[in-house]
Amino acid sequence: MNTIIVYDNHIMPDVFIRNIVGEKTFGEIITKRVSIKDRFKKDLQAAGFDGELLEYDHSWELSQIKKRLKGAPGQAKILHLFSSCLCLPDGKEALRILYEKTGYAKENYLVRDDNKNILGFIMSDIDDYAEFLEMASDRLKEDETYKRYRFVFAEMLTGGFYDLSVYSNFQNYITGSFDTRFFNSVSGDDHVVRKTSHDKGKIKREYDFYGLLPDDMKPWFVMPYDYMETADSASYSMKRYHMADLALRWVHGAITPKEFDKLLEIIFYFLSHRARRQISAQEYNKTSEKLYLTKVRERVALLKQHRDYERLNTLSKTDGREYIDILMEKYEKLYGDLVNSTEFDHISVIGHGDLCFSNMLFDKNTELLMLIDPKGASDAEEMWTDPYYDLAKLSHSVCGMYDLFNYGLYRLDIDENLTCRLELESEGGEYEKKFAEALEKNGYDLKAVRVFEVSLFLSMLPLHMDNPKKVFAFMKNADRIMQEISR
Repeated sequence: MNTIIVYDNHIMPDVFIRNIVGEKTFGEIITKRVSIKDRFKKDLQAAGFDGELLEYDHSWELSQIKKRLKGAPGQAKILHLFSSCLCLPDGKEALRILYEKTGYAKENYLVRDDNKNILGFIMSDIDDYAEFLEMASDRLKEDETYKRYRFVFAEMLTGGFYDLSVYSNFQNYITGSFDTRFFNSVSGDDHVVRKTSHDKGKIKREYDFYGLLPDDMKPWFVMPYDYMETADSASYSMKRYHMADLALRWVHGAITPKEFDKLLEIIFYFLSHRARRQISAQEYNKTSEKLYLTKVRERVALLKQHRDYERLNTLSKTDGREYIDILMEKYEKLYGDLVNSTEFDHISVIGHGDLCFSNMLFDKNTELLMLIDPKGASDAEEMWTDPYYDLAKLSHSVCGMYDLFNYGLYRLDIDENLTCRLELESEGGEYEKKFAEALEKNGYDLKAVRVFEVSLFLSMLPLHMDNPKKVFAFMKNADRIMQEISR
């Protein structure tokens, strides 16, 4: 049996899906740090495929594919699958059966899922396949294509797959693909999301937060309900909003400058209209120091206690000194210089507590912004914080590129001087400039926001030690940001 699989990733999604992921093919879309193409390859491996896989990513590759097929054995069969064809978690057996059936095919088949969506096709003759591609390579997802030419296709239905080219399927997949860390789990259906964690106190604080909010702030947040506790976990439910979080759209380059302008307008409206109160200079300074200095020191101490810290330290040590100590020295000087030279308004606000892109759902057509996963609070007093804290969280998505790290879109390279360099697959550019202008327009100090942004990258280090490489990248990124601030 000789089966060749052609993975067709050259057909672009429709305009509605491109509104979410930008000018990306299905195979390039990333969820849970893995592209759909890489996920498919892993599924093939798990299904025991040992044949040849040809990747069809661009129209100009058609001639190369045809050339490669000329050297294939005459009895070889072709299974042509579209990159919008996603193997379900329990669909590995269906994938195995599909390519085994291909090996025995004596006629052509149009492969459909249980809902009659086109997943791909099988052709039993290589020469016919090459001719068919030449005729219809850009119309292969259209039903009429399989009736238009001399080739005859029978139909084959298969379960175990999900066609992402159907917009409702794509929405369900994207909005259900939560990238939660190991201590959280999220489940649900098309209408309800349920969040569960072994950290019962955290879940309870998130749940209580909504009820403690002033009424005029509640419309900005997704309402939790149905809180439950078991012996070892707690959970609550939320209505599912079929909107992609901003982090996913940001890393795929799908947010246009015009949309970003509107997004900033709405975010700063929320920030300027949330509850606030005047406090004493002493209370303000105490809160600031706790958030941006004491917390960072405590988290760095926690990092050094981690069982894998010595391995990280061996990699990162610079001139005989621990890299984290060098970073802390730089940061504490920046922080000290800032608070000694800046006159802050002594104001406290009710904050979200984690206002990064992954906790924002935004629909550009309706201009609806919904916030999820607040830091939480056990009582009303816990909700109050420094107004710069949410801005720093926002900045570490816009300027600090936090979401690129969560999606694995970074590299750590060794240069010619054996120095480790951080390379990011995107830069803020125009968006950073727009963010800086919005800060100035709303009376916030850009340098303060960026300094406090550094504190976030340093304080999150021990929370990500399940991935030491990512922690080292965060350290390099904090260093990069401090260099930018000091210019």
